[in-house]
Order: sequence, then C-alpha cells, then structure tokens
Amino acid sequence: MSSMMLRGALVLAVAAAASGCSMAKGKAESAIAAADSSLQAVAVDAQAYVPEQYAAAGAQLTAAKTDFEGGSFADALTKAEEATTLVGGLAPAIEARKTELTQAWQGMSESLPKMVQSIQARVDELAKMRRLPAGITQEQFTQAQHDLQEMTANWTQAVDAQGKGDLATAASLGAGVQAKAAEVMAALGMQQM
Repeated sequence: MSSMMLRGALVLAVAAAASGCSMAKGKAESAIAAADSSLQAVAVDAQAYVPEQYAAAGAQLTAAKTDFEGGSFADALTKAEEATTLVGGLAPAIEARKTELTQAWQGMSESLPKMVQSIQARVDELAKMRRLPAGITQEQFTQAQHDLQEMTANWTQAVDAQGKGDLATAASLGAGVQAKAAEVMAALGMQQM
C-alpha cells in the first residue's frame, strides 16, 4: 500500500471516528436534555410526595451529566436513558401517594376532631375535681393539658395545609396529632375511639 493510500485511509478512519463521536455526543446531549426537562416538570410534586424516587432520578441524571462532561458519551447516554425511565415512574408514584394521603386525611378528619374534643372534655372534667382519680398523677394531668394545646395547634396547622392542597404536610401533622391523642387518652384512662 502506498503512503498516499495509507494516509487517505487514516484520514477516513479519523473522520469516521469523529463522526461517530459527534453522533454519540449529540444523542447523549439530547437524552440528558429530555430527562432534565421531564424531571423539572414534576419536580415540585415529586419532592413533596415521593422524595426518595425524585432523588434517585436526580442522582442518575447528575451521573449522566458527569459522564458527558468527562467525554464518556456512551455512558452518559445510557445513564440519561435510565434517568428518563426513573422520571417516567414519578408521575404514577405521585398520583398513588396523593390517593393514599387523601384517604388517610379523610379518615383523620372524621376521627381526630372527635378524639380531641373527647380529651378536652376529660381534661375539663379532671380540672374540676378536688382530687385526681387513682392512676392519674398531677404530672400526667399537667402533661395532658400541655399536649392538648399542642394537638389543637397542630390540628389547626394540618387543616390549613390541607386547605392549601399540601396533603403531605396535612397528613404528617394529622398522624402526629393522632399518635399524641392516643398517648394522652391512655394517660388519662380513656377508651380509644
């Protein structure tokens, strides 16, 4: 093979490699942009309702960007496609979590006001007594009064959050009120509702 032909073949090989690299770079760049755009579209709800899944998708996208910046376009493309798959799973997960929280909230909104009222009635009853009944110490009673104020404030916050459409906060606060109400009812010798 003549040196002229060898140089020509070498130029063609370099051009083909550059073209292939350019195509891989373009595909990776497009895949990263698409995954990033999709992730941003659901970011607010995903962070509120499925933060772990959102973080996993974000981490995968970050890894794709890192590979891209490092020139590993094939790896970047693979990771961007995986990120796209993870992002695609966010919307159904968000809806499932919203449904779960809505159902939990409905149950709480029916039972918790009654529990808090019942505790208030018991605290009022105990406050009128000259002597606390056996099994209830002054310390327990004082703590129950404090807890009742805290539960009332937290329930108000939960109702406000639900009214603003923040089901995650509402359900979290409601669950805290529910747990505290069960403790107070036990401390005051009340039957669970």
